[in-house]
Amino acid sequence: MSSVEMADGPNSRLLQDDSPERIDSRKPQFNVGDPKLEEQNPGETLPELPHHRYWVRPLVAVFIPAIVTSYYAVIWVHLVQGLAHDEAVKYRTFSGSLIFYSWFIIGVFGLSWSKYGLVGVEASMLRSPFWAAPNLTALLMHSNGTWSSPSGWIKAIRNRQFHRLWSLLAFLSLLPFIALPLSGLVFEISDGYIKVSDVPSVIGRNTTTFNLIYNPIEDHMKPTEAAWSIGAALNIPGFGVIYTNKSLDRSNHSDFEKIPNTLPLTEAIPDLFLAPQADKPVSGTSWGLRVKYDCSVVRSASQFTILSEKPASSIISTTCGTDKCIMLQTPSKNLITLWNSTATNVYAYFEIGSRGTPSGLDGRYTGDHPDFEADEGPTSLVFEYAMWQYRVNVLSDDRYSFNATVAPSIEGMGSPLVKSNDNAYRLNQTFFGLKGDVIDGFPYKNRTTDASKLMDWDRIIDGDAAILDLSAPVGVRCVASSGLGTAKLDGMTSTFDDFRRSDPDFGGTFASMRFGYAAESILNGQFLQHYVAAGLPATQPGNFSPRYPQFLDANSLLRSMNLAYAMDAFSLMYGVKSGFKTEWPEAGLTSSRKGKILSVASLIPGATVGYLVLALLCVWSALSAGLGLWYGFRRRPADRLDGYTMLRKGAEMADELKGNAEFMSGKPSHGNGTLAALRGS
Repeated sequence: MSSVEMADGPNSRLLQDDSPERIDSRKPQFNVGDPKLEEQNPGETLPELPHHRYWVRPLVAVFIPAIVTSYYAVIWVHLVQGLAHDEAVKYRTFSGSLIFYSWFIIGVFGLSWSKYGLVGVEASMLRSPFWAAPNLTALLMHSNGTWSSPSGWIKAIRNRQFHRLWSLLAFLSLLPFIALPLSGLVFEISDGYIKVSDVPSVIGRNTTTFNLIYNPIEDHMKPTEAAWSIGAALNIPGFGVIYTNKSLDRSNHSDFEKIPNTLPLTEAIPDLFLAPQADKPVSGTSWGLRVKYDCSVVRSASQFTILSEKPASSIISTTCGTDKCIMLQTPSKNLITLWNSTATNVYAYFEIGSRGTPSGLDGRYTGDHPDFEADEGPTSLVFEYAMWQYRVNVLSDDRYSFNATVAPSIEGMGSPLVKSNDNAYRLNQTFFGLKGDVIDGFPYKNRTTDASKLMDWDRIIDGDAAILDLSAPVGVRCVASSGLGTAKLDGMTSTFDDFRRSDPDFGGTFASMRFGYAAESILNGQFLQHYVAAGLPATQPGNFSPRYPQFLDANSLLRSMNLAYAMDAFSLMYGVKSGFKTEWPEAGLTSSRKGKILSVASLIPGATVGYLVLALLCVWSALSAGLGLWYGFRRRPADRLDGYTMLRKGAEMADELKGNAEFMSGKPSHGNGTLAALRGS
C-alpha cells in the first residue's frame, strides 16, 4: 500500500485530529472575566462534598483537656496539697523533678492538641444555624484560626469584630493560656529528701543499752540538773525529729517549725515519741521512749489535787537532805514540801506537791513498770508547784526599778503574809494551820501542827530587811507519763502510731528511773535557779549585793519546769553527756537521700491561686468535652475548615466578587464592607 493510500485512511484522519493545531483549536478560547465564562451556571453554587463522620478530632477535644486537667488535679490536690507532710522535714516517697517537668511538657502539648480537636468541632459548629458565621469576614477569621492565639485576640479587639462561635472558641483557648503559666507560680521543686530502701545508722538508746544509764538523782555529777540550771539548749542529735501522735497538728506548734526539733518548753504536747536518730529522715518501725509531760499554769486553787490537801496533812519531816524544809503527808498518802528562800532582794515561800519518789527498783523500767497513760491516771506522776514572792529592802536597794508583775496568778490560794493597818506585814496563822494528826516515828523534835514555827518566819518578818512588795501566788501543775516500745514512724508527717509495749533488757540489779522522777528531783526545793532556766535576766549589781530586777512570773516558771521534764526525757533517750555518739544500724527503718520534692511555691504562698488554676482547667475541659460530644461527631464534608473548603467557598462567590472595586483593591478583610455584606455560610 502506498503512502498516499495510508493518508487517505481513517487512521490518517485520527492523526490529523490529534495534531497540536487540532488540539489547540478544541480548547476554549477565553480568559478569566470573559463573558463566556460568566454565562456558565450563573448564580449556582457548587455541589457539596460527600458528608462523613470524623472521629479523631472530636475524641481529642473530649479527652485531651480532661487528661491535662486530671493530671494537674492529681499534682495539686493530691501530691502538693492533699499529701500530709511535715514542711520542716521535706521528706517524700517520690521524686518531684519528673512530675514537675512532665506537667509543663504535657501542658504545652495539651494546648496544641486541644486546638487540633477544637478545629474539627469548629467545622461542625459552623454548619449550625446558631453558630454559623454571620458574614464572610467572620468566616475568614475562622479560616485563619485567629481565636487560638494572642495575635488573633488582639486583632479582634482592635477591629471590634466578635461573633458567637469565635468568642466561644477564643474563651476556650484563653483558659489554658492563663492557667498554664499560673501553674508555675503555685508549685515548684525544692531541696528535700527522697525515701530509699537502705538501712540507716542511728544514735540513741535501744533495748540493750537503755537500762545502762547513770542515776540522774544519785549521781554526784548530776549532769541533767546542771544542764537545767544553766538553761542549756536541747539539740536533738542527728537529723533531730521528734515524732508526735497522728492526731496532733504539728503546724500549730513552733517547736516543730524547723529542724532539729526542740522539746516543748512553753506549751503542752501530751504525746511524744523519742526514737533513735539518723542523719536523714527515716520511716519504718523503731523502738523508743513515749512520753507525756503536760504542764500548765494554774489559775485556780481548785486545780491542785495534792496541794489542796495541805490543811488536812501531817508533818513527817523538817529536813530535806541538807536543806531545811517541812515535809507533809496528805490524807491520800501524797507528799507536800514547804520551802523558804531568803537570798538576795527577792524572797520566796513555795509549796511542792508530788506522789513521792519510790526507793529501790520501784519506779524503774524493770518490766513491772506501768504502761503509758494518755490521760491522767493512778500511775501518772503529778507534780504541783505554788509560790509566793516578796521583795525586801536590802541595804536601801529600794531605789532601783523593779517589775512586780507575775500574772496570771492563782485565785483562792490565800497568802502566808497579810498587811496590817499600819502597813506592816504579819504572819497569816490560819494559812499554816494543819489539822492532820501528829505522826509518830518520824525524826523531828517539835511535835506541832503549826508549820510556821518551823520556818523561821519571825526572823524573816522582824529582820533588818523590810518587805516592800508581796506578789500574788503563781503556780504550775505537771502530769507526766511514759512508756517504752515500738512504733511505726511516718517520715513524711513526723508522726507515729501503732505503739506497742516492748520492755528493755533488765539484768535484775539496775534499771533506769521512770520518766518524770528526775525532773521532780531537779525542781524540788529550787527557786532562784528558775530565773536562769527560764531565760530571765540574771542578778544585777546593787549597792552592796546582787539583786533581781523582777519577780518570777507564771509563764517563766512554766518554761523552767518544762525544761526540767525535757532534760529528763532527753537524758533517758540520748544522754546529756556528750560522749554518747555510738552508731548502730536500725533494721526496722529505711533511710532517704537528698533530692528534689514538690512543694508549694514560695512566690505565691497559699492554696488560692492553685485552686483557681484548677477551676480554669475544669471549665476548659468541661466545655471542650461538651462541644466535642454534641457537635464533633456530626457528619460534615471535611474534618476542618481547610484551604480546599475555602477555595470552594471562593468559587461559589466569584460572581459577587469579580469586578468589585473594594475587593480588588486589596483592602484587608476586616475593613472590607463587601466581605461583611456577604453571607458566611
